[in-house]
Amino acid sequence: MAPVAGLVIALDGPSGVGKSTVARLVAKALEIPYLDTGAMYRCVGLFALRSGRDEDPDEATIQTLLEEIDLALEEIDGEPVLMFEGRPVGDEIRTGEVARVTSVLAGEPAVREWLVDLQRRFAARHGGVLEGRDIGTVVVPDTPFKFFLTADSSVRAERRWREMDPADRPSVEQVEAEIEARDERDQNRPHSPLVRTSEHVLVDTSHHDAEAVAQRIVDFVEAAAG
Repeated sequence: MAPVAGLVIALDGPSGVGKSTVARLVAKALEIPYLDTGAMYRCVGLFALRSGRDEDPDEATIQTLLEEIDLALEEIDGEPVLMFEGRPVGDEIRTGEVARVTSVLAGEPAVREWLVDLQRRFAARHGGVLEGRDIGTVVVPDTPFKFFLTADSSVRAERRWREMDPADRPSVEQVEAEIEARDERDQNRPHSPLVRTSEHVLVDTSHHDAEAVAQRIVDFVEAAAG
């Protein structure tokens, strides 16, 4: 299939279902950009940590964070590159502490509105595969290509546990408890909750590898796009 200008694909779902890996594979197969929206939220969390404003920030503090953060989406060689403080984002956003702060800030309306605006503008200019928790419901609700990835919590916990540093990772049971708590927050937050709509195609990744899941999505898009 030749690249389709303006093609936008939304992948939604909770943590640990393989959204990022699948999204990258789909984007590569369809020759369109991949936009890691989760990394954008993690940058806000990292900035809050570094500036010492990560503990129960109020609305004024959050607004100040958004005014001060140096975060931008740039296109380099046809691909979106997330620039944080003047350089491409690295592994510094992948720590457990950043994840903890990000989980709190991601539910704040001001943070979501600010980042959604960046995401929408990029998608409108370049198209692409966007993954997150409210992509098909809030960020790009008009796209006809919406997929909701899911998996058993025990499977998701095992995947996340294997990604952690063996030197200081908690038990897999603790990871599962944290995942389930994150699900509860995401599904019940008042602003942009995690929800599967009737327009989403449900894809269970519990017993399929990322390549198989990505191929299913690519096949669906190619058949629908003609």
